[in-house]
Amino acid sequence: MSTGSPRYFAVKVTVGQEKNVAKIIESKVIREIVEDGKTIKVERMVEGIYSIIALPNIKGYIFIEADSREKVSLITQGVRHVKSRPALLVKKEEIMQHLIEKPMIEMISIGDTVEIISGPLRGIYGKVLRIDKPKNEVTIEPTDAAFPLPISIPADQVRVTQQSERRE
Repeated sequence: MSTGSPRYFAVKVTVGQEKNVAKIIESKVIREIVEDGKTIKVERMVEGIYSIIALPNIKGYIFIEADSREKVSLITQGVRHVKSRPALLVKKEEIMQHLIEKPMIEMISIGDTVEIISGPLRGIYGKVLRIDKPKNEVTIEPTDAAFPLPISIPADQVRVTQQSERRE
């Protein structure tokens, strides 16, 4: 029984366990049938739950898009790391402002440790020495190199693995 359009609810969870809780809840909502390593069928086990969101910059909460608070309570009941507080109704706009994708160059600082995620140097870790925003490039020094060898690569080919102590 639906009570209108889907709404968003904030569920309090243990800080640092947001992704784990989201995965557990997802496994309660849908079931994948896998044969020979390929998903052949996905079936919804609970109606009225539409999405589960764990935002990286909001600690201690996950967001569930659902028909009603009762559906959220039902699906989170007994899940480890979920606090026993009632789910809070949240406006869609409050969540959407956190979903705007920032360019990777904006998220990198000098001194960060990054991993090259594509191209011929994939898998190499390094420390950011320089950032060239107009060219969308970062210059890194590989951490396991025998001698200093700065490499300039496009910012969208790296991901930050460890942020520097001092953010600039």
